[in-house]
Amino acid sequence: MKIKTLGCCLLLALGSQAASAQDNKVCFYEHPEYQGSEWCYGQGDVGWIGSSPNDRISSIRLYGDAYVTIYEHGSYGGKKTVVMANTYKMDDLDDAISSFKVRSRESGNFACLFEHPGFRGTPVCLEEGQSASDLNHFALGRNKASSMIVAGKSNVEVFEYPEFNKGKKYKTLTRSTSNLEKRPGDWLEDNIDSFKVSARSASAEELALDINESLGYRAPVRQTTVLASHNAFNSTAYFSAQLIPGPNHRRAMIEQLQLGVRFFELDVRAGSNYLRVCHSTDCGQKETTMRRMLAEVDSWLKGADDNDVVFFFLQDDIKGDNKGYQQLQKDIEWMGDSVYTISSCQTVPMDLTFEQVRQSGKRVFFYKSGGSTGCGTIPGVMLGSGFEKNIGVASIDVNRDYTDADRFLRSQECHNHFCHDVVSADEARVGIENGVNAFGLDMLEESDLDKSSGRLNKQLWAVGPEDTYNAFAHGRIAVFKSTGNRFMKLAWNQDLPYACRLSNGSWQISSGSGQVQQGASVCPSEFPGSTFDVPLNAAEAKQLRKVLGTHSTTHINFAVDSGAWKAGRWNDLGSR
Repeated sequence: MKIKTLGCCLLLALGSQAASAQDNKVCFYEHPEYQGSEWCYGQGDVGWIGSSPNDRISSIRLYGDAYVTIYEHGSYGGKKTVVMANTYKMDDLDDAISSFKVRSRESGNFACLFEHPGFRGTPVCLEEGQSASDLNHFALGRNKASSMIVAGKSNVEVFEYPEFNKGKKYKTLTRSTSNLEKRPGDWLEDNIDSFKVSARSASAEELALDINESLGYRAPVRQTTVLASHNAFNSTAYFSAQLIPGPNHRRAMIEQLQLGVRFFELDVRAGSNYLRVCHSTDCGQKETTMRRMLAEVDSWLKGADDNDVVFFFLQDDIKGDNKGYQQLQKDIEWMGDSVYTISSCQTVPMDLTFEQVRQSGKRVFFYKSGGSTGCGTIPGVMLGSGFEKNIGVASIDVNRDYTDADRFLRSQECHNHFCHDVVSADEARVGIENGVNAFGLDMLEESDLDKSSGRLNKQLWAVGPEDTYNAFAHGRIAVFKSTGNRFMKLAWNQDLPYACRLSNGSWQISSGSGQVQQGASVCPSEFPGSTFDVPLNAAEAKQLRKVLGTHSTTHINFAVDSGAWKAGRWNDLGSR
């Protein structure tokens, strides 16, 4: 039992008041998955947590750049650890926290080792520039790490022995892994004694993802080409035993995010107190809370690039239960001020862009199926009716032209023990060029991005990892080419004709040529009412290629501006 002091109680009260006045805060929860009583605190030191939360904390949620060092005893005594990622179920120090210190990270680059697969258990975390020479100095201890969250652009060096002993086994990791035994495997699981975290440069795959995202950033969401996941939650990363209808994934959601997925599908149902996420007949046997899924995405967002936006399709299995819609709204509010919302009962706006979401300071938005059912209770969720059209891959003909500027067309696989309706990498590539906005993929693997034949890699329609050298250098431009698997290549300024987009959405190539910045005047001069423009999705790129001569290239309005890729670098783009 811990001893309570008057001075520490004053610190507790100050911490609670500070939490409501600033974005950087920590919230402790009585039960796993962020359930039960909640106690929130801003930055500062609390030497005694108070009799109510003392020895009752089982999960931790971090807001903004906050992190927390937790201690077993009052006055910062006993076992300790540092928590930088949301933690849904404690093990070591579960119901055993009596004091803590809340601070702010200096960067979005950090990593956390967890006790068990699936990011379960109590972590120990470091941000860039920090190291832990012996994990016995933390509650986790040596030889106990089984999963790892990596945020931002981090190199994580893990060592089999203390003191970063390179005479024994060691390895550098750059991505989260929900199971160190299986990915990357070998000696890592339950065999790490020390680790370091440092900042790194973006990988070729990350650079290509960022460049492709930059094109869709300014287009209406209805017209973007995005990488998507089907039944993103239905994974053996969360449920160790066999799922009844079969898993759709072996990777956790944060692992899917690091492969470039920005669109997720979640099947949601009412629970006794909190919204549930479960799949078909697994409900009631293998399920988790929506909060657990959202918290994992939030951990990734802490280190995301500036233009990263994540959006969710919610399959409405609440089926009119008002209690369930109330739970959904509470979970959306719990996600914090990163959620983009509009008026209740409104479909996704026709003109909504990822740029608008980010300019409003938001990172995430939600829309759901089921028409307007329950919408009076969930102002944080938009409606999907009128926004999207869905065709399963078993029914879609990828060679057909599906281009529709007013509908987001989504197709999803069904790949588990009971069905094998899948799309190949080449089929996905053909489909996005023909107007499919997103293929919800099952069973995503690292090879889907890292190999040029991968299903995600093939959907990087503009620029691929093979063409990202010096990608963000001052003066870098992209030019459009008439052949090849990618529609663009990185270049330096040169004399070329210009891609001009007419007011009806069709393309023409100018007869005049010159340096890229001259396109803003050449296009409207040759084609009145046109703009010097750039394709913002794969379907637009296909149309431009049709009017471009064989074995030729042309200028497009896409280049590096102040260290970031910008569509519309030299003039406003034409309306979409």
